[in-house]
Amino acid sequence: YPPTLDAGNLKDKFDVLVFVGASFPDTSRAGGRGGGGRQTDLSRIPAQYRDRVGNITAQSVEQLKQFLNEGGTILALGGSTSLGYQLDLPISNALVAVEEGRERPLRSSEYYIPGSVLQVKVDNTIPLAFGLGEKVDVYFNRSPAFKIDPKANPDQIKKVAWFDSESPLRSGWAWQQQHLKDAVAVIDARIGKGKLYLFGPEITFRAQPHGTFKFLFNGIYLSRAETVNLK
Repeated sequence: YPPTLDAGNLKDKFDVLVFVGASFPDTSRAGGRGGGGRQTDLSRIPAQYRDRVGNITAQSVEQLKQFLNEGGTILALGGSTSLGYQLDLPISNALVAVEEGRERPLRSSEYYIPGSVLQVKVDNTIPLAFGLGEKVDVYFNRSPAFKIDPKANPDQIKKVAWFDSESPLRSGWAWQQQHLKDAVAVIDARIGKGKLYLFGPEITFRAQPHGTFKFLFNGIYLSRAETVNLK
């Protein structure tokens, strides 16, 4: 719950944190749906539950940054990937148009993919993708997609899965799907001693997309894994 995040000392309590959906306030750079929420009247909440009430704020994000710096692992799925922008990763929204010299998110009249199955290419030499094939089908529902700054340090941030085709649709409906070409779907980033994994597609949607569960379980497992030099 947000008060737990704000209290800090997260590394003493958790190895890995998993955020699903629009958990974080949106930023203009993300160009997606926001989190946050309205204020709650605590008098309407039973006393034993009041310490669970709150919103994720800038203070929460600072505590998560500290958690990562100290060696924690965060998995952000779907809308929660906006955390990557708030932590100033060298990423940007891939689904944009240029208008009057400035980028803006694509409008639904220009690009729209509701709940459908798309295919991504996977770099399965990266531990996060262990056990996956070179191609995998993902559930995609107006999901985030990213560009990584070409000048970014490849030891600090890697693309794990991306759209390598102008027609990635496998099942469902996709309007102007070519906008996804070369967009990154899954990111592996290092922040301090910790790991941040961003999953744009809905890799656990209603427990249905079994083909992408390995991303989730690998991320959790890697939160306690150690690097061993075999030389």
